[in-house]
Amino acid sequence: MYLFVLKIFLYSLAMRIVLLLVFLIFSFPITAYSWEKVPVPDYVDKKTKSPWNFYENFESKSFKKLKINNKGSGKKPFKFEQDKDGNTFLAITVKDKSNKDMGSGGVTERAELGTGYKNTKNKEVWYGFKIRFPKDFIHIDDRLLITQFKNQFDPMKKSPLLGIRFYKNGNILDIGGDTGGNPAKWYNKKEHKKHAIRSKYFKNNDSWILNKIKERESDYEDVSLCSNKNNCSGCSDYETRKICCYGVDGKPLWKKKGYLNSGEKPSFCKEIQKIKKQIKVNELGKWITFKIGIKNSKQNDGYVKVYKNDELIMNYSGISYDWKGGQYKGTDIRIGPYRDSDPNREGYPDQTIHYDDFIVVSDKKTLDKYLD
Repeated sequence: MYLFVLKIFLYSLAMRIVLLLVFLIFSFPITAYSWEKVPVPDYVDKKTKSPWNFYENFESKSFKKLKINNKGSGKKPFKFEQDKDGNTFLAITVKDKSNKDMGSGGVTERAELGTGYKNTKNKEVWYGFKIRFPKDFIHIDDRLLITQFKNQFDPMKKSPLLGIRFYKNGNILDIGGDTGGNPAKWYNKKEHKKHAIRSKYFKNNDSWILNKIKERESDYEDVSLCSNKNNCSGCSDYETRKICCYGVDGKPLWKKKGYLNSGEKPSFCKEIQKIKKQIKVNELGKWITFKIGIKNSKQNDGYVKVYKNDELIMNYSGISYDWKGGQYKGTDIRIGPYRDSDPNREGYPDQTIHYDDFIVVSDKKTLDKYLD
């Protein structure tokens, strides 16, 4: 009899506990943890795998595992917002005097999130993110970066290995950085020629046209001939072209009569053949996907590849880590606006950029899986 009563009591107690748990679950919101550790596929060489392998979609409205690159004094640059479909994204705002510091020989302002420093020498790192410029976004007549892959030294007075920048009110898209040098010294022309790599696109109506390419140990190569009547890619009023590789329609222009080297393919045209020559200008209010692959190497197996909406817009192969001097602190991958400050000190307007689906992995196949 007592055993029967005890069983009834225990059953009743268990049911009450279950009901209480159900009540607690549905009465209080549970914050989803959006940070995801991404497994490294078996086919990836473990010796060259990325030191980071994660995916962050900001759905938890938190970025605790990312590092803030200086908060700034009361500027509160990071804000979580939602689209109408419920998607949560991170809005980052750089303001006048935000994290004001000395950079590139002048005063800069920034609001960035980063991975924190890790050793990437001889590692293959693929990272990406989605970005959106709001409909009311205003470009400035100065430099604005949206991401950096930064080999950091102490001290450091050089550019990142990879930066994606805008200049001249958004009319120039500049991709690239420094593959080496003495990090403690500002560049002179000789060092810049040896170490800098660049792909530059100039705005032409609603498109950016590939205009200049710079490889290591070389000067800038003009990849178009400025002749508006011939509708040559990359023409503008303030630049002089020497040779034209491709027209706006993507067809080879060296085959046309009247062009320099007419009928003869310029040697550097072969090197840029795979790069997209004409890409759409960022449409305000629309999401854009960037995918970036980098190998930090002192050998010729290094590379820097940049895709915009799956179109290859930079394709460098060769030495990517040729630093001498300074103490290597590691590499930091950053997202967020970083700009030069107003030289007239009147203050540039606030600039807000939306970011989502920030991911760093060891191979492009995995990157595509998350961002496509």
